[in-house]
Amino acid sequence: MKLVLESEKRWRGNQLRHRKGKILLKRLIEGEMGSPENYGLHIGRESAEFFSPRHRHPWDQIRYCISGSVPIGPGKTIEAGEIGYFPEGLHYGPQEGPERTVMVLQFGGASGNGYLNRDEVNRAYEELSEVGSFDKGVFRRSRGKGKRNLDGYEAIWQHLTGAPLVFPRPRYSAPVIMKPGNFAWRAGRESGVYLKNLGRFSDRGMEVTIVRLDRGGHRILQDVEHLRIVFVMKGQGRCGIRNYKRHTAIEFKSGEAASFMPAVTTELLCITIPSVTTMGLSAA
Repeated sequence: MKLVLESEKRWRGNQLRHRKGKILLKRLIEGEMGSPENYGLHIGRESAEFFSPRHRHPWDQIRYCISGSVPIGPGKTIEAGEIGYFPEGLHYGPQEGPERTVMVLQFGGASGNGYLNRDEVNRAYEELSEVGSFDKGVFRRSRGKGKRNLDGYEAIWQHLTGAPLVFPRPRYSAPVIMKPGNFAWRAGRESGVYLKNLGRFSDRGMEVTIVRLDRGGHRILQDVEHLRIVFVMKGQGRCGIRNYKRHTAIEFKSGEAASFMPAVTTELLCITIPSVTTMGLSAA
């Protein structure tokens, strides 16, 4: 188990410099760089000036709106308390709107393309800045070989991998917006544990569940045969021998059971991510 308190991390700027506008990040928990199971979870404070053009990702993304409203396209938003699933290969945006605070989890999709670590992305930004500039989310090359204008992230991917970014065909026609308040709780197998199953997505079988743990005694989340990333939406108590509180991030490896002792009613956002290898998937 890996557990990281939000209070242990500091706000960092200049983490999405290939985009336009001010954004502060707390990078809470990350996977293994270079691994097909790599992932990154952060909390972001996006200013009203932050702008991202219409674009797409070569990996999957989950966004939980903590406060404010997340713009994802003309007339489309994720409101506070809602959760969005952004599948790999799917265009969305532009993003510009009011200030908001968001939890973001990014991880490789079913295509097997994987996910680039934030430190790798920042290094590529520095190196590309020597041969061009980033303007409103677009990399504009001024010297050297390559396209003169390219989406900022696509330019970074190509720089790091040495090959153009090939996007998988989108499996969905639009981002999926989940409204947890409209789901009913159902009793789990263990006493004091209740679930909201929000969905299972793509041929990788990623699952999104909200778990409520009632106060008092030990509350057990049964082990699963896959990676499970947990974000504490509210509550505090102990997980194993560690304390947790609101906005704590926890990683459970395959086969690890989660033992909690909530001091108050706790709600957990749980994302279960099957391994690309065990699912028998390969790059598209």
